[in-house]
Amino acid sequence: MSEPRTTMMTKLYHASSKTGERKQIAFVQSIPEFLTAPEPITWSALDIDDERQAVGRKKAENLEIELIFTEEQYDELKALESTNANEYWFIQLPEETAEQAGKPLTWNFQATVHVGLSELALDDMIKAKITLYRNTAIEESKGFPTA
Repeated sequence: MSEPRTTMMTKLYHASSKTGERKQIAFVQSIPEFLTAPEPITWSALDIDDERQAVGRKKAENLEIELIFTEEQYDELKALESTNANEYWFIQLPEETAEQAGKPLTWNFQATVHVGLSELALDDMIKAKITLYRNTAIEESKGFPTA
């Protein structure tokens, strides 16, 4: 059994189709929580003392991802934003975490993007903050999806 690994070098990609050519968004600093639990449904009955819960639905969520960018990457992301492109986005763990070479855990979903700037501070990098408005379920695969 292998040891748990750090998530350093987790990568973010986008593509116009699920199996098409993917483009890495370089210099991602962190990926926020994206596999959250569904909201609970609370219920009770007259013959029990307390309330109970059951699994409900997941709330609609967006992902805010801070990244360090080049001007070319910024222009590309702004073009996706201006056309309201519904891209496929891929979050891929480092290769070293995979049991089988070339097959690290990868999650994908479709989303539109909004590009903003993060705080500009002395002695800090200039960073963008992209917001992904997810509109499909998150799918998991080992390596990139092939079909």
